[in-house]
Amino acid sequence: MKTLPVLREKKRYIAFEVISSQSVNRQELWMEIVNSVNSLFGDKGMSEINAGLLSFDGKYGLLRCQRDRTTDARAALACVNRVRNDRVSIAVLGISGTVRGATEKFIQQNLVKEPEPEKNNGLHF
Repeated sequence: MKTLPVLREKKRYIAFEVISSQSVNRQELWMEIVNSVNSLFGDKGMSEINAGLLSFDGKYGLLRCQRDRTTDARAALACVNRVRNDRVSIAVLGISGTVRGATEKFIQQNLVKEPEPEKNNGLHF
């Protein structure tokens, strides 16, 4: 049986970028995010934020959280500074109400903005 839209929990999706010199594993990043949320807000805050890592491709990711706890989730992401003893920085690209909106507005735009290395294959123009 489906829950009525009025009774559903409202969620927000935080698009973020991990800046690191080494590759970052999804599971290790998730454990660091959980530790950060837990150390900042405790078990009660962790359950209220209801965070979940929806996707992570090694550089860009989406984090789900409750609508009224987005500032807490952003604070927890900002406090993650090490993964596997490698220094990392997490930059929040934006917050959206849908997964599609977050990926189209923030993640795909950043992929388009990054210049691709030119391959001229010895041809000179």
